[in-house]
Amino acid sequence: MKMQLMMNTIEVLKLQEVTAVLKSLIPCRMEVAWGCTTGVFGTMVTFLFGAWNDALTALAMFMLIDYITGVMAAYMKPKSKLSSKRGLRGIVKKLALITFVVFAHYLDLAIGQSIFCLLVTYALLGNEGLSIVENLSHCGVPIPEAVKNKLEQLAHEKEGV
Repeated sequence: MKMQLMMNTIEVLKLQEVTAVLKSLIPCRMEVAWGCTTGVFGTMVTFLFGAWNDALTALAMFMLIDYITGVMAAYMKPKSKLSSKRGLRGIVKKLALITFVVFAHYLDLAIGQSIFCLLVTYALLGNEGLSIVENLSHCGVPIPEAVKNKLEQLAHEKEGV
């Protein structure tokens, strides 16, 4: 009888361990919410851009760096003030650029090629890169003279347009 009681106790302990392990596998509310959010976001990104590649990663990083350096440049310029309106315009501009990449991806799908999305992405990388260098020069970062001259030329072309 004592042996039977001991066996039952061991079985109960094993069952409790198994139950504890199974309970730990059930996601809590936060895990479910986070999983649903990332799943929906990931699906939307794949739908809009197709397969994510290094060029898109670089563009996302360039856009983030451009925005941050733009805020820094506005802070460093004595004539300029930090403005939420200008910041919102910058964000809207970034959304427009992203829309251009999505447009190019669907153009690629329509013609059965994969050239336009990369072409637009690389062109935008160049544009964002120039903007970053320009922002950094406004922050007082030493920029080579040849690059400064090109930036000034581009600035005058922008004013003329």
